[in-house]
Amino acid sequence: MIDFATLSPFGWVVFICVFIMGIATWCGVLLALRTRDELTRAITSDIVFYGMISMYLAWSMTNNAPMAYYIALLGAIAAGVLPTLSMARIISKGRR
Repeated sequence: MIDFATLSPFGWVVFICVFIMGIATWCGVLLALRTRDELTRAITSDIVFYGMISMYLAWSMTNNAPMAYYIALLGAIAAGVLPTLSMARIISKGRR
């Protein structure tokens, strides 16, 4: 639970940024659920994933999480970049 009375000005900025990133992530989820196009779903899945990673990084700026940056980097590389490259090959139907 967030104690709003003790938030610093930087804490308020981070809280507002996380809130905006959360709204953008939910918009990506709604777009993925409403569309019938597979290509749009593939792209919005990346938008949602990177939105969650960015919210976690912003949260870790105000909370004591010593391994936060390692977790975010591992998540971005292992679960972000590599599947994105694979998805690009699927979208382009194997063409280079």
